[in-house]
Formats: sequence, structure tokens, C-alpha cells
Amino acid sequence: MHFPYRSLFLFEADMATVFEIKRLDIQSKNPSHLYFWLHFDKASGQLSQLDFVDMRTEAGEHLREFTQGQLRFNATEGIFSPTDGTQALNLRTITPPTLPAELETALFAFFA
Repeated sequence: MHFPYRSLFLFEADMATVFEIKRLDIQSKNPSHLYFWLHFDKASGQLSQLDFVDMRTEAGEHLREFTQGQLRFNATEGIFSPTDGTQALNLRTITPPTLPAELETALFAFFA
């Protein structure tokens, strides 16, 4: 299932990618129907949704809270700290946030 979307943020590490998209094919006033944060495990090819809790900005740094962990980022780098105690991911900010073909394929399969 292909659908129109806009990639808003894209962060990459050696073992994983974290990104946010906005679906453009859904009309809703509820942000949870439009905006999706996702985590892609490169080793397994598994894509999973991050459950959004809160967002804020502190001293020029952006913070996103999810049930699965916390993402802190700026214009060049970020860190995702999982709540399960596994090792934090040091991320590179990718600009523009264009999804590579492998990630886009996983995204469409996830929503199919």
C-alpha cells in the first residue's frame, strides 16, 4: 500500500534509523492519526512504531518522549535512550530527511 507522506525528521545510526513522517492521505484533527515516529532495526529489517508521549525544547535542543525511550536532538546529531536499559543510539541528523528506498519499502509494508 503506497500513500503520500512527508518525512519530517530522519536520524541514522549504524544499527538503526529513527524517523518521523506525516501522512498526507488522512484528514483528521487528531495528531496521532497523522504523525508517526518509527524505529527501524537495520539488522532484522524490523520497523516498529514509537508511542509518542510528549515533546519540548530545552536550550535549543529538542526532546521527544516515547513509551520506548527518549530522543534528544539538534540540527546535526541526536541520541535515543531506550527505556529498557539497552545501549543508547548515537544518531546523525540527515538533512533533507529523505527516506532511502529500503526504509520506504519497510514503511509501506508496515502500514499495509
